Amino acid sequence: MSDIISSDLSDDMKSSWGTDQRVFDAINKEFDFSLDAAASKNNHKCEWYHSKESNALSLDWAESMDRYDRSCPRKIKRTVWINPPYGRGMIKKFMYKCIEQKNKGVTSVLLVPATLDAQWLPISEISEIRIITGGRLTFIHPESGKRVAGNTKGSMLVIFRPSKMPCSVRLIDRNELIG
Repeated sequence: MSDIISSDLSDDMKSSWGTDQRVFDAINKEFDFSLDAAASKNNHKCEWYHSKESNALSLDWAESMDRYDRSCPRKIKRTVWINPPYGRGMIKKFMYKCIEQKNKGVTSVLLVPATLDAQWLPISEISEIRIITGGRLTFIHPESGKRVAGNTKGSMLVIFRPSKMPCSVRLIDRNELIG
């Protein structure tokens, strides 16, 4: 466990836990993410990212990816990684931003608590949910940068794709995911 426990963190830091690189790498193999839409200078997973300061919720991801694509030496995909802040109302805001952006051709993948009955989970708009089984994920401490166990909830990946299709639910073993 880290030398600084979660309750010792400011509210801003409590919303800044990073994604374990092993988890991101496994998902990135499939999606080849171009943008990390909920990151910081210290925990971003993609070269191109939005932080609290740039406010991803106020930006048009499709439009900005198109601009980035024109200046990038390689063709980028319209794929977005999101480990949203878990603070009050933030997951719901990111979910609805993903709905808006999927209608503009963007695929988004969110790492969120495995809470299928949550008010913030718009099942009718989601393409796929992958529930992570076989143990809890670790996250990266916002100050120490160390991997920390002790996550109190399970996790799931929520995937929004531009195509209209009914939501499918899959189970994915944590150990198979992180290798």
